[in-house]
Amino acid sequence: VGLPRRRIGARWFSQVLLSESYKSAAMSFSYSPSFFQHFPKYHAPHLKPGQEHKDPLDTLKPQCLVHCSSWLNEYNECVTRISCRTDGKGDCKGQFEELTMCQDHCIAHEIFGHMK
Repeated sequence: VGLPRRRIGARWFSQVLLSESYKSAAMSFSYSPSFFQHFPKYHAPHLKPGQEHKDPLDTLKPQCLVHCSSWLNEYNECVTRISCRTDGKGDCKGQFEELTMCQDHCIAHEIFGHMK
């Protein structure tokens, strides 16, 4: 254990032995990833058994895209304009950001009406 050969106090010796036993106990169990695979699947209390949760974003995104049709038209015009170029320059990042900000703004107002 690497202890000195001189006589040592019983209290200190018991502390050394105790700490050595903790080291061996802590390392005696190997990590097993299968441990986390045996938990039951979470079921939301407000859903009936067998009913799946529907993401409200799936219904809100198309609705809000209709609301932001002017930004969508501007983005589509930019895409057609850039795709016609042969020099490879230009992008539509600004128009895309405006479109997504408009859509996010619309979703933010509507999303909490779908929460239970």
